[in-house]
Amino acid sequence: MNAQKLIVLFLLFSLMAGLFACANNTAVESGLAGNGPDGSIPENHSSPTPGGDPTNWMLGHENDAAVIAGIYPVSEDNPYLVASYEEAVRLFKQGTGILVFGFPDCPRCRNVLPALEKAFKEMGMDQHDGFTGRILYYNIYDDREANNERYQALVEYTKEFLTDGDDGNPRIFSPDVFFVNAGKIVGNHLDTVPSLTNPLDKLNEEQEAELIGIYKDLIAIMEECRC
Repeated sequence: MNAQKLIVLFLLFSLMAGLFACANNTAVESGLAGNGPDGSIPENHSSPTPGGDPTNWMLGHENDAAVIAGIYPVSEDNPYLVASYEEAVRLFKQGTGILVFGFPDCPRCRNVLPALEKAFKEMGMDQHDGFTGRILYYNIYDDREANNERYQALVEYTKEFLTDGDDGNPRIFSPDVFFVNAGKIVGNHLDTVPSLTNPLDKLNEEQEAELIGIYKDLIAIMEECRC
């Protein structure tokens, strides 16, 4: 009799364990389980599958275009997405897309972001799904000033393309635009054009066309690598 009870209890325990495991897997696969302490999706968390369901990868980014348009002279429907550190790292590790390092008070960024948006749209990049159809914008200022672990990691990912600072070490200057394919940087462009000597000046039509052309060439290289 005792043996029969033990068998019944064992079967009930196995059944409950199986149901729990199934429920947990379902939550993870459906994107319901996040990284927060209570299983919720924390702020600035993005989908682990860029290019997938837009209701997942756009979480926390619904107002990013408005935020960028409030800082820079770009269109209201601009393709910029304010990236978290984790999203920037994901791009450099395995993603395909464009990331610009900037900060709100960067005068050169006021010329770069509008030109990059125009090049991006003219090349049809905004028709792509997921992060590839957005330009990641990362505010580098605070990390760089603190020289913290995030900054050091981003320098490590991009160091082959960086200019040295006054201390002789690679430094992330702004604005620096990186073009990435499958986690490999295929090119970057720092600053605007050589003929613009005063960063406070606005690009003239010829200078803007030159900068747009540079970005379009780099986008083309990135797209060729996707084949």
